Formats: sequence, structure tokens, C-alpha cells
Amino acid sequence: MSAEQGRSISAPARPRVLVCAYAISPYLGSEYGVAWNFVSGLSEHYDLTVLYGTSGGRMGNNAEMVEYLGRVGPGRVEYVFVRPSRAVLAFDWLNQHVNPIFFSWSYRLWLRQVLEAGREETRKRKYDLVHQLGTIGFRNPGFLWRLGIPFVWGPVGGSASMNWSLFPLLGSKGRFRHLVRNVTNVFFLRWSSKVRDAARAAAAVFCATRADQENFRKYVGVESSVIRENAIMHRATAPRPTGSHLNFVWAGRVDDQKALRLLIEALGKVARPGPWTLHVVGDGPARDECVALAEARGIGRQVRWYGTVPRPEVLRIMREGDVHVITSLLDSNPTVMLEAFEACIPTISLNHGGMGEMITPETGFRIEVTDPDRIVNDLAGRLAQCIDEPAMVDAMKSRILDVQGEYHWDVNIARARTIYEGALARG
Repeated sequence: MSAEQGRSISAPARPRVLVCAYAISPYLGSEYGVAWNFVSGLSEHYDLTVLYGTSGGRMGNNAEMVEYLGRVGPGRVEYVFVRPSRAVLAFDWLNQHVNPIFFSWSYRLWLRQVLEAGREETRKRKYDLVHQLGTIGFRNPGFLWRLGIPFVWGPVGGSASMNWSLFPLLGSKGRFRHLVRNVTNVFFLRWSSKVRDAARAAAAVFCATRADQENFRKYVGVESSVIRENAIMHRATAPRPTGSHLNFVWAGRVDDQKALRLLIEALGKVARPGPWTLHVVGDGPARDECVALAEARGIGRQVRWYGTVPRPEVLRIMREGDVHVITSLLDSNPTVMLEAFEACIPTISLNHGGMGEMITPETGFRIEVTDPDRIVNDLAGRLAQCIDEPAMVDAMKSRILDVQGEYHWDVNIARARTIYEGALARG
């Protein structure tokens, strides 16, 4: 054996990445699940250190992560809990008990702690890349870009404003809240030094939707990629055939913004007393109003109300459904939309946000955002079409099965890796 053959060849060192993920958990969905799935996928290729602030519902609660790591072990990822200061917790108490506006103050102070934690980490070891992963809201990008390490920011979302024509569907509090949000969104995009400095310092930015991408191009002057903040975990093997009785599924918080009443009004206009059932999963302040509206429109017996149920039950209901309907007035890439794709059922949605971007004529219906009366009429027409044409619904289910791979987490991770590698090459 030659010296060349006998020499031990070590594997190349993996790049080391410092990640800020405010909320992360193996047990929860939403922002927690977004961070968990990105970290889990990227840890297959990089050595990650994750700075986090919560794993269980409120600022500073890391009991779930401590339990998980104690039971499973740290694995390939090092998790560093950045314990909130008293000032951070004080503002979070105001967030919980007075007004949610105080969360941004609490979070901003915590991000300053993250910068100090990041500096401490860089004193201990060399990092090749730093990633501001969560939260996805664009208004508070943090300060890790100041570390002088190639910086990636994303997924970035929340920059889209609610269409003004939808405001009549909101109560007075909702109208005021979204009026303020619409105006301040433009303010932060145009004039926030935090947003501008972070975006322009970044080696790469990736956005959650094309609307966010366009806003960053138009207002911040920064080009970005698009990677949805969510994806499906499992691919279906075969769609469930549509029977003679059609099952519509609606899932979410029953409030003004999710606008379940649009669907109830539309079903009330469908001149067919059967054969269909609407399955409503979720609860909220507008539930009693929606129950009464269903009775008033003569469809009370055809609506089944589940209330809040565990996620496995939500997925079961979705799998046994035929058509998913989402009536949200403002959303990016809601988890329930991906759950419908995972269940291999088509979706009817307003044509905005990530929902409008995901749906094609082969996988569902997009309802144009016009005035509320026209939205209800257009929605009623599509619902009636689904009831009358089960073969069309089956064809959509088959098409979703064909394209499920495009919406899988593997695709998101592959795209994120491309961004990482480009940032590393430029760094």
C-alpha cells in the first residue's frame, strides 16, 4: 500500500452557521414549526447554533425545548436559550394583558440581547454565516448583520397590506387595526433604517411571497428570492375519490379576518339543499354570529361545527374532505393551505397572498378580490360547480398528487441551501 493510499483523509469541515429563531419547537406549528423545519433540514448540511427565546407560547418559556433535549439529546444542533431580561418580560406582560402592540417593543429589546449573545458566540468559535430566521415579520430584522459575517435574512413576510375593498367585512376594531397596519407597512418599508440597513447589509434576502419580494424591490431597493415559510411534510399515495355527497372543509380562527361569513353567505346562495356538508374546524369570537347566520340562510343542518380540536384530528377531517375553502382577508402561506395540499384536496381561496400564488386552475379556484357582494356571488358559483361536477374535483385531486413534490420541505431546504452557498461564496 502506498503512502498516498494509507494516509487518513478527513472529511471537509461543514460550514458553521449562527441562526436566530425567536420561536422554535418540535411540538408546535405556525412560527415555531417554520423555524423547527428549516433548522432540521439545514442541519443535515451545516453545523448550526440556534439562538432562541421561546419554545412554548410566550416570551421566555423554554420548558418544551428543555424537555425535548433532555429526552432526545441535542443531535446535530446546538440550542442556546437567550433568556429575556426583566425589561423584555415587562413589555411582554403588557403584550399579554394590555395590547399586542407591546410585543414589538419586547421583541426588539430581546433582539438586542441576541446581538450580545451572537458576539459571545463569535468569541468562542468562528462562524461562516449568520441567518436571521424568525420571526418572519419584516419590521424587526434584528442586529446580527452587525457581526461582520455574511448575513442571510429570511423568510421575510408581513409587508403586504389588506385590500381596501375588504374593509367593510371587518368590525370597527378590525378596520382601525388594519388601517394602522396598512399605513405603517408603507412607512416601515420606505423609511425604517432598521429594515433598510439589514436588507442592504445582507448577502441574501428571501421572501415568503412574491408580494413581499415586490415590496422589497420597490421600496427598499433590494432584490430577493422567494421561499415559502411553510411546506408539506408527507406526500399522499392516492387521493380519496369524491362521492355523491361533497364535503367542504373550512379551518381556522373564527373571526372577522378569517371571514367565515363569506362562505356561509355563498353556500346560502347555492340553490341545492344537498348533497353537501360544510365542516368548520376552529373557534373564535365570531362563532356564535356565524352559527346564527347559517341558520338564517337555511343551511344550519348542513354545517358541522367541531370547535378547536388537536392537529391530528384536523388532518383527519381534511383527508376525509373533498374541497377546502379559505376565506382569509389577509394571509401569506397559511399552514391550513399546505395541509389541504398534503391531504390532496383542492382549495377555493381569494386571489391574494400566498394562497393566490399556490393555486392554479388545475388545483383549485381563485376568487378575485372585488367588492364583498361580488366575492360572495363568485364563491357561490364555484361551490355549485364543485357540487355539480364531482369528476372535476377528482381531476383536481389527481393533479395535486402530481405536483405535491413542488410544495415539500425538501424543496424549501434545497432552495435555502442554494442561498447559503451563494452567500458563503461571496463571503
